[in-house]
Amino acid sequence: MFTDAAQSLSPPVLFHSHADEQTFDEVFDKVTSQADLALPDQELPLSRLRATTDGFIEVPGAGNLSLTEWSRRQLATLLGIRWDRWFASDIVVPADRAEEINRRLRRLGGDWQIRSRRWAAGEPAASDGVLRAFVGPGYAPIDDLRVFETLQRVLPTQLDEFRFVRLDLTPQSSQYAVVSLVEVDLGIRGPDRHRNGFLIANSEVGARSLSIVTWIWRLVCTNGMVAAASQLFRMIHRRRKAESIDGRIAEAFKLLPEKWERAASTLRRARQDTVEDPGAILEVLLETNPQLRPMSRAVYEAFEKDPEPNRFGIVQAFTRAAQRFTPERRLMLEEFAGDVAARVMSPEVSF
Repeated sequence: MFTDAAQSLSPPVLFHSHADEQTFDEVFDKVTSQADLALPDQELPLSRLRATTDGFIEVPGAGNLSLTEWSRRQLATLLGIRWDRWFASDIVVPADRAEEINRRLRRLGGDWQIRSRRWAAGEPAASDGVLRAFVGPGYAPIDDLRVFETLQRVLPTQLDEFRFVRLDLTPQSSQYAVVSLVEVDLGIRGPDRHRNGFLIANSEVGARSLSIVTWIWRLVCTNGMVAAASQLFRMIHRRRKAESIDGRIAEAFKLLPEKWERAASTLRRARQDTVEDPGAILEVLLETNPQLRPMSRAVYEAFEKDPEPNRFGIVQAFTRAAQRFTPERRLMLEEFAGDVAARVMSPEVSF
């Protein structure tokens, strides 16, 4: 079955660590181990795939593969179906479900790349492997391992000065938050320790481009924030002429000290910018940004826990709330918080 058999979907989180600080070498080993699970990409017409009655997709040469939430969403879009609504177990039996999917698969033309992997140790291996993504023939993945190998080449000495404090790998994306060993005080009336850093966000399955952004970590509550105008590096996953990313990343990291200094000034000013009606500001921000509305309650509750009546307090409402959500939504809130930190607040503010 597709919607009511949990074994047909791979786990929603592949690895997750927000506790101990880790060195580059420790994280590099994790990234390498994950990369070792990858199966060779295949380029073939989707009409050659077949849905099985037990919820898997049979891929020539790879066997029966479990879908992830992300690859199932991709396949639903390609087939023009609303998966959960059409294929609920109380409406459609598994054989009819597979028949409908196969009928639509047979009508699809054009080649697609199929990205898949083996099961990791400890995963409940219910099939021959995991179907990670359907991507177009022009897609050229920049996998996490390539990013880490590049960092190892271009920043061999600087990496010892950082620690990884957040690692998240989901079927849709990956995030690695890295901070300096040096603490900085961004308090105004009392100490408020932060650590400057950067965040690597990537997707090996077509959900987003590779980006490296300036990231600030507040120690008292372990909130993270993406600084405004924070982008250090961005590259889209597509075929291009031979291009080395080494030089571009090396140049990007030269900008970090300036970005950190600017972010520190922004946060200090935010603390001095009094907000007379924080509730009204939050309401405007949440109502004028539809993508944030599902997270509104968490943002309001976060502000009540730390009701600082200034722009910094508004920022903290978003970054504190962010910790309650999936990595993808959390990053959205942390990016939005950075924009809020850099803007003057008024009840009419909009983004």
